[in-house]
Amino acid sequence: MPTVDAAFAVLCSYLGLTARDLAEIGKFSERFARDLLAGRRSFPKDVQQALLDLRGLVPKIHEALYRDVLSGELTIYIFRTVEQLRSSPIGDIWPNAYLGLYRVAAFQVMDRCNREERPIQLVFAETPAVGDDAG
Repeated sequence: MPTVDAAFAVLCSYLGLTARDLAEIGKFSERFARDLLAGRRSFPKDVQQALLDLRGLVPKIHEALYRDVLSGELTIYIFRTVEQLRSSPIGDIWPNAYLGLYRVAAFQVMDRCNREERPIQLVFAETPAVGDDAG
């Protein structure tokens, strides 16, 4: 078996992407995505580029969340599911949002604010209710 570069599997972990997310990105099965993440196959070039593009979104999400903090918002709401995230106002501007990227950026903002002695909190969002939570 040829050597498979682990960098893109690590990038998926860094971005908090699940096998389901990766399957959606690559338009292939979750089984194939799990094989990629386990290093049994090489990442297709188009998926590599898509992952690099997603990585570039983290600082943009970070800055948007940080601007909210600077404008006085001391709570960042964390979504429980990708469906909830996509049903939120964020989904209007980022329809193919991924939960992991959003959470990574939110954590970075919290960490930045802690270093700046600007206390904020991360709280699970209760709305919009979707899926099993919808009533």
